[in-house]
Amino acid sequence: MHYEEPYKRKSTQKRRPRRRRQTFGAWLVGVLLRLVALALAIGLLGAGILYFLPVSLLAVEPEGVTLSPTDGLPQDTANVLILGLDATHENTRRSDSIIIASVGRGKLYLTSVLRDTLLEIPDRGPGKLNAAYAYGGPWLVARTLNERLRLNIVHYVAVDYVALVRIVDALDGVDIEISQAEMEKINADINARRDRWQALGYDAPDLVDWGANTHLNGLQALTYARIRKLDSDFVRAGRQRALLSALLTRLKGSLWNPLRVTRLAKAVLQAVDTDMTPIQLLSLGTKAIASGVTGTLRLPVDGSYTDDGSSLKITDLQPNIAAFQLAVYDGRGSRD
Repeated sequence: MHYEEPYKRKSTQKRRPRRRRQTFGAWLVGVLLRLVALALAIGLLGAGILYFLPVSLLAVEPEGVTLSPTDGLPQDTANVLILGLDATHENTRRSDSIIIASVGRGKLYLTSVLRDTLLEIPDRGPGKLNAAYAYGGPWLVARTLNERLRLNIVHYVAVDYVALVRIVDALDGVDIEISQAEMEKINADINARRDRWQALGYDAPDLVDWGANTHLNGLQALTYARIRKLDSDFVRAGRQRALLSALLTRLKGSLWNPLRVTRLAKAVLQAVDTDMTPIQLLSLGTKAIASGVTGTLRLPVDGSYTDDGSSLKITDLQPNIAAFQLAVYDGRGSRD
């Protein structure tokens, strides 16, 4: 006898794939990646807000000081005084490096004013510009520049020797093009003061390389910026601008590295003297990092001074005023 198999109805539902059980490790990695993405998004948003804050935020004049800023200069650029201080006593120290950072969206112009430039210092009379700091601190330097060169500086950043070493080391060094003569001078100057630096906890091996992208640690970078007697103060000022540019380049390439950024923030907070608020400082920094150094200038300009070997006496201020306004404002500066 033949028996037929019962009719089996085919299911129309698709078989669901078996779900793999997610391990705790995989879940944790996923959460961490989401947190990192969120932190990056917040960081980018914050950087964007700081970048687009108006430049006029950096032009708010502090109360209680006389700075004599020049009226009529374009409002899309803020001029900030950057001072590198020597290591002598607080009451007698001078500004070894004097740089005006002109910052705007997409612009960072660095102007060195040579320290031995003779100018009329308010309430003091004629004197070298680097002595103004000893007489009245950063505000007297700013006022002198404002009154003599028709500027509108109302903020400053001051960094001494040890602070600069800490900042460079926080970024794990900088890369700068140096000559063989500069390499030898850096080594000689560090060796001459090695005991002093070792007492502060710093040491540096001799440089053995020179040329493009030579890596310098903090002590070597400071020594590079302070090289004397190898050439001239004009070249020295150029080295200081080159170091600032290298620092910005290094910082821009380190934004992905939270450890470096944290170390840098700590070094800046502990070692840098400034009158600016954290928001102003961050806004200045984001604009500077985004643009990089877009141009440089040195004052006094050729043909406007005489050099007696120890000081530079300006014979005509107007070419220097015009050169700054043309370079920084494309000729849109104030007019008498």
